[in-house]
Amino acid sequence: MKIYLVNSFFPSLDKAKEIGKIVLKKKLAACVNINDKIKSFFWWKNKLSNENEVELSFKTSFNKVTKLIEFLEKNHPYECPCIIAFKVDKANKKYIDWVLDQTK
Repeated sequence: MKIYLVNSFFPSLDKAKEIGKIVLKKKLAACVNINDKIKSFFWWKNKLSNENEVELSFKTSFNKVTKLIEFLEKNHPYECPCIIAFKVDKANKKYIDWVLDQTK
């Protein structure tokens, strides 16, 4: 069974914490890491934007990755949120087993 790393970016620390806690309570992820020191530059509606953002990094199982992405998209404050998932090819067995156990 594989695990996934899912990343998304939010406009505020409060919103990031709110979403992270809900995801954990719903068992859509085993772990959420918050990085509140992100400086993002991107094109939005033909304008170059420069924003402070908060990154959430979720660790989840293959069985929950689609539900997690759907939840984030539905509950995200952005019109077009970045929600990207990476399959983890290598990790220590104890950690993989823990993620799988937490997302049953």
